[in-house]
Amino acid sequence: MTPLPDHLQQATLARSQEAEKRARTALAELVKAGRPVSFTAVARQAGVSTDFLYRSPELRAQIERHRAKGGSAPASAAVALADSSTSAAVRALSARLTRQQQIHHEEVTRLRKALEVAQGENLDLRRRLDRYEADSSR
Repeated sequence: MTPLPDHLQQATLARSQEAEKRARTALAELVKAGRPVSFTAVARQAGVSTDFLYRSPELRAQIERHRAKGGSAPASAAVALADSSTSAAVRALSARLTRQQQIHHEEVTRLRKALEVAQGENLDLRRRLDRYEADSSR
């Protein structure tokens, strides 16, 4: 298998770093809200896979540490959750959707830039091939 070009390696690294940042933010939000911490909860909140969390040694250790501390949510958090209105749930889902849209927009922008670079390289190679074929036909 041939190695990825530099710009694709950089895009992959940036995507991974962004996912790790979202996972750290999600973990902090769960802890701050007093909600139970689990790999599934962090993955859902961050929009990443549980496999991604398990493969990241630092994130895995942090989640396991908080999970061991936690247990269940404090009683006051459970009461607040039970009293929350439907509109609060709608606002939370709307905020999450907005965050997902922003993430997707940034990813599409990065991918478009990588595509532009690839198309430029493709055009350059086709031009070089045309010159080579023209030279060899003489």
